[in-house]
Amino acid sequence: MASGLALAPLNGEVAFAAGAVAVLAVGLLAPRLAVLSSALLLAGCGLGEVRLAAIDAPAQRVRDGAPVETRVYVLGHPRPAPFGASLEVEVNAGRLGGARLLARVPRWVRLPRDVPIGGEIAVRGSLRELRSRDGEGFDFAAHLRRRGVAGELLLDHARATGRRRGGLAGAVDRLRVPAENAVAAGMGSAEAALLRGMVLGQDESIPEPVREDWRDSGLAHLLAVSGQNVMLLVALALPALAAAGLGIRGRAAALLALIALYVPLAGAGPSLQRAGVMGAAGIAALAASRPSSRTYALLLAAAATLALNPRACGDPAWQLSFAAVAGIVWIAPPLSRALREALSALAREEIAGARPLGLAFRGLADGAALTVAATLATGPLLGHHFGSVPLAGLPANLLALPAVAPAMWLGMIKAALGQAVALGSPLGAVAVVAAGALGAPAGACVSYLGWLAERFAGLPGGQLELPLDTPLAVLVAYAAIVAAVAGVRRAAGPLAPRAEEAAGRWRRLPPARKLAVALIAAAILALIAAPALAPPRPPGSLTVRFLDVGQGDATLVQHPDGTAILFDGGPPEAGVERLLREAGVTRLALVVATHASRDHHGGLPAVLERFPVDLLLDGGDGTRDPGFREVLATARDRGVRTLQGRAPLSLRAGGLSLHLLWPPPRPPGPPPEDPNPRAVVAIVSSGAFDLFLSADAESETLAPLPLPEVDVMKVPHHGSADTGLPDVLEELRPELAAIEVGPNTYGHPAPSTLAALREAGVRTYRTDRHGTVTLTVEDGRMSVATSP
Repeated sequence: MASGLALAPLNGEVAFAAGAVAVLAVGLLAPRLAVLSSALLLAGCGLGEVRLAAIDAPAQRVRDGAPVETRVYVLGHPRPAPFGASLEVEVNAGRLGGARLLARVPRWVRLPRDVPIGGEIAVRGSLRELRSRDGEGFDFAAHLRRRGVAGELLLDHARATGRRRGGLAGAVDRLRVPAENAVAAGMGSAEAALLRGMVLGQDESIPEPVREDWRDSGLAHLLAVSGQNVMLLVALALPALAAAGLGIRGRAAALLALIALYVPLAGAGPSLQRAGVMGAAGIAALAASRPSSRTYALLLAAAATLALNPRACGDPAWQLSFAAVAGIVWIAPPLSRALREALSALAREEIAGARPLGLAFRGLADGAALTVAATLATGPLLGHHFGSVPLAGLPANLLALPAVAPAMWLGMIKAALGQAVALGSPLGAVAVVAAGALGAPAGACVSYLGWLAERFAGLPGGQLELPLDTPLAVLVAYAAIVAAVAGVRRAAGPLAPRAEEAAGRWRRLPPARKLAVALIAAAILALIAAPALAPPRPPGSLTVRFLDVGQGDATLVQHPDGTAILFDGGPPEAGVERLLREAGVTRLALVVATHASRDHHGGLPAVLERFPVDLLLDGGDGTRDPGFREVLATARDRGVRTLQGRAPLSLRAGGLSLHLLWPPPRPPGPPPEDPNPRAVVAIVSSGAFDLFLSADAESETLAPLPLPEVDVMKVPHHGSADTGLPDVLEELRPELAAIEVGPNTYGHPAPSTLAALREAGVRTYRTDRHGTVTLTVEDGRMSVATSP
């Protein structure tokens, strides 16, 4: 049945050929099952065709450019993007009723604030069909089709209606809001975003660089709500249900109800659907006193998830989830037994004499077996979809073991406390306090996991490049793994007596000598691991980093005395705080918010939360922009001193001096609509070195200023077209220039700007091509390093 459902998205000839081969194979192995197998396979194909027709029906009503004005339900939180945001919605009125659309929200369209998932908004815009574009490395249109999205909605206007969807989905929505608030209570924004991802599957607030760290370190599965969550939920609930005096069937019914509630509450993604079906099958077998089979449960989960959406098998998350569980089912048990036997042979007396030590050894063996099995089973797929396999995942997951369960359990308890808030005082007030109090230990666990992800993501040799471009290459890789496992098992037989002899010699050693050997081995491992896992040290020379934050600005200046100054923080999704940690920043003497623009100030609230900051220079010019006001509010909450960025002004921080050239005080009245011309223009100096920074202020602003000669400049406004730039370059005479720019639709950097820089003989770097540009000044000489 699962095979037939998986074949449904293929064309008829391929499905028939694959079905014939499968039926022939079954017929050769078990003739009596051949007829039943063929019937089920054909039934799966037929059911899949019906489901696909139902899923694709709304897409037939989407027409490019067609204007639409309707009402929709919000299906998720907005995901930030370089030029706005996106979110999935479901149309609940008109000819498109029931269609799922991806709403594209440009910067100039303001979404209603605080609209929860399931809330209704009235929208106006135009439709766009899903089309795969030639030359795309990732087929985003196919990805959306697999999610059941019928088309895109380009929003022109949106307003909240105050209504919400009803029914069972509406009931789950009403539970989700207090759960979200409670999970985040008592935690910083970064830790709260990670815990919401781990417990509720809401990862839209996690910056992409942080996601990449978790992927590269092999810890990404913790951010994808999956079978681990269901297992931990059952483990958390069972003692409470037993204490309540429920029998086996009562406990089973309560657990099934919990799983049925948790799966939609946490987003019902492919891996969670699989986990829910497998967990329900295991609990049902327990309640019915029937033998349970993880293989049967896995296939049942495949059939159930594909019956909902036959295209799900093309989704990388679905493939990786099932591959990981298959590895855990078939590879992990024998591997775990082998590791337990090895540890028992080495430390039999110690395990027998100290139960906690024995439990620790068994936990270590099981954790290592699960990680190795999942890595082997998913490696070829990871290579196919992402081009590499995180070898650092084994040590990272072993070190993460002590924190994963506590973080998940604390998050789940906080989510449950959130439901008590709806009961009102006094119970609701107690729940609010309790959820906040649990924020500190939960935040500590999540911070530890984040530290592991950050450290292991950049571990030398932590990634195995494995570009498996075709399905055939994936099959060959899996065949190689099977052959290698068989070879290891065959070779292990002759070596077993020698291993047992070596273990016997170890056991006969005096306890003091064994302890000494263990301590020496631990010390050697610590010496090897310490340099790789130690946080980066600040540079020993004057260093300027033009940080790669995409289409935005963030410039870091570091003096060898430890002083660090940050100009702007890029957009919020860039995760500039991670780049600062990688640069060895532990404290910022000065943060300059040059002007109110999301691609400049958006990342500063996270910076102010994560780092001690001595002074914030406010270049907002009295703006009413809510994002910039959040910067100022965060500074107040963190006790950061704030100073208006008005010229003339000179500041000194350690070995760095700052001279503001612009803007002068503004006359009374509302702030200007365009903040760029009044952005902070400054020169940062250290000894004979001068750096010119002008944010988005162009030649119209710069030309009248007394511009001195400098060594380095940041090109204004991401390299936009500026007819007066040659005159500015004539005044500044820089040796080197950097353009902070990312993928954009504005045409930045403009050809005329690049031509002016070439004509002036200025060596130019740009972050969209060179990544973070690091300039080092030592003994009066400048050197540049890039990280594309």
